[in-house]
Formats: sequence, C-alpha cells, structure tokens
Amino acid sequence: MARPGTLTSERFLSLIVLALGVFAPAARAASCYKYVSQKNYPACIQLEPGLVLHWRTTNADDDANTPLIEFVADADGYLNWLAIGVSEAGFKGVDYNVAIQSGATWIMGDFFTLDGVTLIDDQDQDAALVTQPNFDNDNHTLAVWTRPMDSCDLEDVAIFANSERSIVWTYGYNTDWSNDKLVFGTFKKGIVTGVKLFNTATPIPGSPQTQINLTMPAYPVPTSNFSVTCVNLPLPADAPYHVISYQGFNTTNNVHHIAGYVCGAGVVPMFGGIGQPYPCAGIQPTLPNLLPPGCETLNYVWSPGAGRFTAPAEAGFAIGAGSAAYMVLQVHYWNLQGAVGKTDSSGLTLTYTPTLRNNTLGVLTVGSNDIKVPTNTDLYSPRPNFCPGSCTGRRVLQPVTLVSNFYMMNSLGASILVRHIRDGKAMQPLGRINYYDFTRPSFQGVFPDSKQLRANDSLISVCSYSSNNITKTPTGGNVFTYGLAPWQEMCFNFVTFYPVSAMPGLDYCVSDFKNLTTCATRTQLAAQAAANATDAMMVQNGTKLAVGSVNVSYYRSDKCQLYDQSSMAPVRKPNTGAAVASIVLVPTVLLTIGYIIYSKYSKQEELEALLKEARERGLDPEDVLLARS
Repeated sequence: MARPGTLTSERFLSLIVLALGVFAPAARAASCYKYVSQKNYPACIQLEPGLVLHWRTTNADDDANTPLIEFVADADGYLNWLAIGVSEAGFKGVDYNVAIQSGATWIMGDFFTLDGVTLIDDQDQDAALVTQPNFDNDNHTLAVWTRPMDSCDLEDVAIFANSERSIVWTYGYNTDWSNDKLVFGTFKKGIVTGVKLFNTATPIPGSPQTQINLTMPAYPVPTSNFSVTCVNLPLPADAPYHVISYQGFNTTNNVHHIAGYVCGAGVVPMFGGIGQPYPCAGIQPTLPNLLPPGCETLNYVWSPGAGRFTAPAEAGFAIGAGSAAYMVLQVHYWNLQGAVGKTDSSGLTLTYTPTLRNNTLGVLTVGSNDIKVPTNTDLYSPRPNFCPGSCTGRRVLQPVTLVSNFYMMNSLGASILVRHIRDGKAMQPLGRINYYDFTRPSFQGVFPDSKQLRANDSLISVCSYSSNNITKTPTGGNVFTYGLAPWQEMCFNFVTFYPVSAMPGLDYCVSDFKNLTTCATRTQLAAQAAANATDAMMVQNGTKLAVGSVNVSYYRSDKCQLYDQSSMAPVRKPNTGAAVASIVLVPTVLLTIGYIIYSKYSKQEELEALLKEARERGLDPEDVLLARS
C-alpha cells in the first residue's frame, strides 16, 4: 500500500501512534473516548473490561484513492505486544496487526493465520503506525495504526462498506514477542462477531417498536441423531407491520439452526394446528421440509452463535394485515449423544414497527444439493451451483438490491463463495468466507459492488470442504453427501433482498445432481411436488432449467484478480523461524518516511535513554522533544 507522505503539522497533531505506560495492569477499566475524541473516532467497542478499540476511515496522505482504516486500541497497564485481528467469521484466517515493543522502539507487524494457531508473516507489510504525543497518563497502552481497507492482498482480510467482520484480540504482559509468536496459539483470545467496521448506513429515525418472541413450546428434544420440528404460530395481524430486525435464541445445545417460514396473505396453516409441535422433515431433495401449503416463504434463518439481523432503513419484512398472519417456526435438532430428557424452547425474536418502510424484504436461497465429498481429502469443491442469466432474465423484473448473506455448511465446510457475473465478466462477489467456521455463523453484508442484481446476471456458488484425516463417514462410507444429518453436508447462502415486487417469481435457485437448477419460488416448487411433476415437466414450465457444467475460471474481473479465485487459501507455509527483523522495523523517530513512533516514559532516566538512542541513530534530539511537546 502507499505509505503516508510527509507529516504536516495538522496531520501530526491529529494522528496517534503509540503511547505507553510503564506500570503493570491497574484496577481501572478501559473505556471508550477516555483519551481520544468521538468526533475524531466515531466508532468504538469495548472488547473486554481492560481493552477498547476505536476506529475511523481515512485515506493515505499521498493517495486519496487508497482508503484506510485507522485503529486506536487503549489497554490497561503496560503491554509488551498487542495483537488486533480482523477475520471473516471466526478464529481461522485472521489478519493480525501486532504492535510490538523492541527495546526502546516499537514496530508494527502484519501477520495472518490459517488455522488460528500458527502465525505467518505477511509478504506485504500493509500496517503502519502513526502518532499524537499529547498524553500524560502513564498507566495504559495506547496503540494507533492504519491498514488498507482492501489491499487486494491474498493475506489480508478486506473491509467493505456495511459488511460484517469479526474482531479477534490477544496481548502479552512482561513477555518476549520473539518467543511468544512461536506459541501464539497458546495465548487466550477474545472475539466479537458481526462488527461493521465501515458502516455507511443511514441512521434510522425513531419509530414505535414492539418485540414478539416466537418459541418452540417446551418441546422434548428427540433422542435421534437429527430431527426437524415445526410449530405454527400467530403473528400480529391487527394492522400491517414491518419487521425491522430479528434475533434467534437457543435454550439447548441441540439446535443446529432455526428457520421462519411465513404464510401468504389470508393463509391459515392447514395441518399441525396452532401452537402444537409436529415433525416436518420431508424427503424431497429440492425442498427438504414438510410445510403447510402456502407457508413456504422463508424470511428468517439463524444458527446458534450468529448475531442480530438488522434491516436497512428503507426496507422491512412484511407481516400483519394484508400479508403474513402466521409463521411456521422450524427448528433443526442434532442429538449426537442421544441425550434423554432435554426440553427445548428456542425460537426467534422479531422487532416490528407500524411505520411501514418503502420496500419489502425477501430472501433468495442459492446453493447446491449436488454434494459428494470424498473422505480424507484436504480440500474438495463439488460442482458449483449456477443460477444462470436465463433465470434472472425471466424472473428479475426490475433491479433488486441485495442486502445480506447468511451462509450454511456443516462441520466439513472450509470456504464458500458466491460469484456475480454480468455481461460475461466477474464482478466483486456477493460475499465470501475464505475460512469457514461452523461454530461462528454470521450475517455478512453483500459486498458493495454487487449490491444490485439485474436481469441476465448470473450467480455461481462455490463451496469447498475439508475431510482431511477422516477415513470413513459415521455410517462407514467413503463419501459425504448432501443432507440434514450431522454426517452430511450442505451448501447454501440465504441472500436478503428488496423489493420482493421486483423479483416475485424467484426465491430458490439451487442446483441438483442432474445438472438442473430451480428457478422459482418455494411455493411454486411445493405445488409442483404436490402435483408429482417430473423434471421434464418442470423444465418445460420453467421452474427448473438445464444448466450443464460450469467453468468457474472462465469469468474474469477487470479489477481485483482475487475476484476470480475460487479458493483463497494461501499456499505458503508458516516461517516459524523468521526473526522479528522479517517485519517492517520502525525506529523511534523516522521523519524521512513521514511518520513517527513515540513511546512515553514517566521516569526522567528513561526519557534520557530515549534521547541518547536518538543521538546514536543520528537523529536530532530536539525533534524528539518537539514530538513530546
């Protein structure tokens, strides 16, 4: 990335690099905006009682086209090193920036980790320290640095507008980084998921809001390995409403995921009764659910560990008068140990408002049922799902705005990518998780250049799996196939979009093992299944399309080459013997490249030692004193 240019006096006074205290951790708790202003750093999060992280977006001084994010971490006490990482979901594939004390100097290292354990030094050191010397409290560590938003670097995690990322952190007191980095995996780490580091969303004006909890009513969890249970529940129907956010919750650890299917306007569930749980796992390979007719529209999906979905200010899910008066709450259970006596009351919390928004949200499911993953394979990608332009050409009536991704694979899932093709060229993907973590599901905002779906656009979903060191499936086979069981796999992305009126005939575009892709709504497909329609009949009426094989590498981007890649895993192996010198080393004062590191010392002799080192490096001590003033 382009480094910042010469420091102007205004830039010098506004930027922070590193202020360090010399004492051990104190009893005080770190808090947002204690040492920096909210005006300069509008975003802040409390990572733990003794650590907060502020940030803002900015640009490199010498390149307005190089957007950066500037972090300010404030920690209690004296740290020897502080690692703040950004990942797509969990502890795998973390892009770490590490501020490291090296004698009287501080350096910034750029690392990444494939497995969450072993650090690899990034070949392109993109992180840089900056400075503001006006601090007088010694009992804390304040580290400030910049990194590019999107470096198009395989070893960096890109930060896109309104797309969620996870923040991972750890640190060391009174330790030696040259040793610590070799055992980095042993240090306790914290994580916060679902953070929008670049949030451009318009603040939502205040409006009346009400919450409703839709729960499985004290349901005895079956002792079978897996099961699917539904319950029909009423929704507020006295007036039209928009659901503006939702959050799932689970009361047992047996919940794999929860889905909410809404019934059409005027539809009352025909079987199952109201409030009485019933089994609803079907055998149809296209729609693996047994749902009441007219109640097949999927609007809500959530897995344990995921955060809250919040709708954009201009849209919401329709419920109430004139739309859905009932919802089918569906819970997928895993009970691998066959535990007896568990009772579940998991469900969804919907937040809704009578202040209707301009657009109604829907959910488009893309993915594949054609999954055959061989055992003992490091990385395997089945045939991609192809939602072709011939489908969107007939179903997308007006441009559709894509809002959010929610990916779903099982424990073998390694990565997932949804490519966006327009006019024969690869655009920025809808989204991707290069290091999928089954235990850390998350909503991910659609990447900014792909937020609009047009007629004749194509979507290609690529799921990859790792069955390394697994020689047999739990059933004794050699291949993991598609299904709902714990020993089976999935490949789905649930894409929230608006307005439904611009794409009323498409919410399910999923391929199967016959080289056919559905191009219809779940309701239409359920009607076809009820009529015993054959594949040939569905191809004839347009609810399925023959797509054949897909050459994913054929489509190329004229922007970042990483948009073309199906697998993002770096092939370089960790260089665990690399010395700290392999990182970009930055002396205490280095005006020649335009940024300064300042380490604050509370004792006069330590300040004198700092000035002595400056003289030995051929630097003017007055510059150090100027930086300190």
